[in-house]
Amino acid sequence: MGIVGSRTKPMFEKSEQWLSPLSPNQVLTAISTAFASEKARIHQDEDFVDIRTGSNWQYRLWGNLFSWSRTNVPVALTVRIRAAEQGYQIEAHAFDTFGIRLTDYAFFGAQETFEDRLDGLLAMAASAANASREG
Repeated sequence: MGIVGSRTKPMFEKSEQWLSPLSPNQVLTAISTAFASEKARIHQDEDFVDIRTGSNWQYRLWGNLFSWSRTNVPVALTVRIRAAEQGYQIEAHAFDTFGIRLTDYAFFGAQETFEDRLDGLLAMAASAANASREG
């Protein structure tokens, strides 16, 4: 699964696969609708949705200092759907969009902050898609 619009390898990423009884259009619409309340930037296509949340500049400025800055970390979620034997296979990939950095150094606590946020994005998407997360 490629990263749309990014040339910098993420420091933090997580991928999952789920099955959903919903049609591809229902899955993508449900996920897009769920993330619209997050003030996310959403691009939806026929079998794909790309969601961007957070603010790179705010995270660079404030890091993990405040709870609002931790929930505003720059992250993305890409979701692809394809037909499977028992419904539709959903491939979800969540990753940071922190972008260009001088080193691979991350703010203190960044790993936990990003991992929590990525897990939250995946949980929200799976719930919207009526899919169960395994493991």
